[in-house]
Amino acid sequence: MNKKQSVSRGFVTMATGKRMYYILARNLLISYRLHNQRSLPFAIICDRKNKHTEDFDDVVIMDSPMFSFNDKLRLADLTPYDETIFIDADCLILKSLDGLWDIVDKSPDFGIYGAVYDAESEKGQIELKRSGSLREKMRFFCTCQGGMRFVRKSPKLTGFTDLCLYIYDHYDEFQMPGHPKPSDDMIFPLACSVFNFPPSEDWSNIFCWFPESEIIDLDVVKGKTKYIWKVINREQGPDCYFIHFSSIVTKEWLYKRESYRLLCHVKGKRPSGVILGIMFAYCRMVRLYHIALYRTKMVVLKCLSILGFKKY
Repeated sequence: MNKKQSVSRGFVTMATGKRMYYILARNLLISYRLHNQRSLPFAIICDRKNKHTEDFDDVVIMDSPMFSFNDKLRLADLTPYDETIFIDADCLILKSLDGLWDIVDKSPDFGIYGAVYDAESEKGQIELKRSGSLREKMRFFCTCQGGMRFVRKSPKLTGFTDLCLYIYDHYDEFQMPGHPKPSDDMIFPLACSVFNFPPSEDWSNIFCWFPESEIIDLDVVKGKTKYIWKVINREQGPDCYFIHFSSIVTKEWLYKRESYRLLCHVKGKRPSGVILGIMFAYCRMVRLYHIALYRTKMVVLKCLSILGFKKY
């Protein structure tokens, strides 16, 4: 890569609010350091310092956080590096990330990753008829997944964060089907379309999105994974840089098992079968509880609807 030495590069993640997100960020950092021996700096953008932020190379304190996914809307302004690969805290790294820089070199100054469609297409996450006051400025439509973003600081980014925050404040104007509340996965594609920052690569060629995958084999410590991407029923794995679990899935068995194995490995300890068994039983009970809670809620809502409560 022919980059001037004055250009700083690094990785960034984000955690605000609950302690859980800081633990996820720490686990991400540990997996990164394990598989990237000659590592670039890794920063965390957060709302406070604590014991989980101590090992990061740089800590950026965010003022006035929203304590939601939408804190990511300020990523371009808050990153401490000239070129940044952002990875969600609910991910675990499987191998060296050196190859990601070859991918992002082809990205515009704000990189999202997914499939691109023309402005008349209805395949993207945002339809033309739902793009509100920005309709005349749209250049393309796309699908994207939020496990990874890229930022290259440049004058072309001027106004990008402001537009993202405008979309957040006027989200009702865009009537996103299936997405009644603002999220970065809906806001970034819209802002990128206005700024003509199209995805340069499909995310499915970079990482595994756990909720859409059937995991066949996974060992984060050894960097092994094999899975079936259920969208197209295709087996993948060897070229996967990391797994994006989603914050909900990090409460389940597979993430708990892998993060525990990871912590044991870096401490030079052997994983305890007893602890793994207790973790499995706990995660199973929590899952069954949430399934029962959801089904009860659906029954109650249906009964209310039958009784004439139209709100339900």
